Amino acid sequence: MTSIKKIYLCLFLVFCSSYTLADTIDLERKFNIYAKLPLVPKVSVMEIATSLNIKNQKYFYDFSIRSKNIVEFINQVNGNGQVDGVIDNIYRPTNYLYKYTRKKKEKYVEMSYSNNAVEKIINLPKVDKSQLSIVSDDMLVGTIDPSSFFLNLLDYDKTEECKNKFKIFDGKRRYDVVFTNITKNNNSIECEANQIRLGGYKKDEKVSDVFAASDYIKVIYSENNNNDFIGYEAKNGPIKIIIEEIK
Repeated sequence: MTSIKKIYLCLFLVFCSSYTLADTIDLERKFNIYAKLPLVPKVSVMEIATSLNIKNQKYFYDFSIRSKNIVEFINQVNGNGQVDGVIDNIYRPTNYLYKYTRKKKEKYVEMSYSNNAVEKIINLPKVDKSQLSIVSDDMLVGTIDPSSFFLNLLDYDKTEECKNKFKIFDGKRRYDVVFTNITKNNNSIECEANQIRLGGYKKDEKVSDVFAASDYIKVIYSENNNNDFIGYEAKNGPIKIIIEEIK
């Protein structure tokens, strides 16, 4: 082999190696979930551990949720979940499963997607839809699961600079999160959003799950080159939920 050919071969290998490394991401992150009542300090109630693998515009996301301190106004939840999907402007799932225990009851949700819509839903135990507001097939088009929604929130660009609308379905409840306002101050970006309940809720139900029914949502990013995620806030009645990354 001539020296020129060797040089070209080396350049080719370096280029391919750089591309492969750039196209593959493995990232583990942990988050604390705090609950807060007025005039009372926030209390750490849960911890989320996540593992994200990205390769060739596909993502694989594992997460576990563990309750920590017991408080009367927040249900204890312990569970594990997995999501895989494609990156198409946002993280968009193709398969989702979540097995968890809440109120000492074991529950399981599994969903698969096709043509940008939910194709199959498994809920164990089964959901009594007669007690809930309707979730039609049309309402499932363009939806993502709650964990993919959270994953999108961690990336400021995926929110389209806080202008995006996310359609979310957790296997039972269907809601939209619509960004309404953006404020920049003190080297941070605060993005406010409304959560709009669309289906899968009981009539006049007082939903205690602050993630499924929030009076308001706020996502905070740093105003730097990467617009790093700083925190998430949501409020349901007097209860405020705060999510912060464990550094």
